[in-house]
Amino acid sequence: MLDETAEGRWFVRRTADSAPEALVERFGNGYRLTAWSLDAGEAESLGVHTAAHLAETAWWRHRDLHGGGRLDG
Repeated sequence: MLDETAEGRWFVRRTADSAPEALVERFGNGYRLTAWSLDAGEAESLGVHTAAHLAETAWWRHRDLHGGGRLDG
């Protein structure tokens, strides 16, 4: 789910009560997707998409492809 934290900025969360997993930010005419990290040096840029919901979809696909897609942990 997308959780808007400020105008043009959303956290991607599994549920409303979950910790943020990724960040979507309006960027020019697109939406930049970044893997969430408290340490900015560890944040991983995952591309720019044409809509916020497409960036969210890209996040879940990224997790599925890189072994993070398990719902139980």
